Amino acid sequence: MFKLLKFLAWTACAIGLGIFLAKGQIDGRTPLEHLERFWKHKVNPSKLDQLKDGLGEAIDKVAERPRDRYSDDERAAIDRIIAKSPTQR
Repeated sequence: MFKLLKFLAWTACAIGLGIFLAKGQIDGRTPLEHLERFWKHKVNPSKLDQLKDGLGEAIDKVAERPRDRYSDDERAAIDRIIAKSPTQR
């Protein structure tokens, strides 16, 4: 029961924070508008683009399927061993 109340309290706090960030006014702007303005003036777009490109290349390398390094003869021998395996039904 206590876990449910704790969950509901944290959920209410998160929703309240989101509403404040979207609707609250600080110096005539919402906190999200302040963040956008800061981002546009302080973040160097070229470095951000380099980071995105490097991350994209890293993901592509990880997603590549490993190459089969067996010759045709080795592959045929492996297939024969698998075919003889008693665990195959």
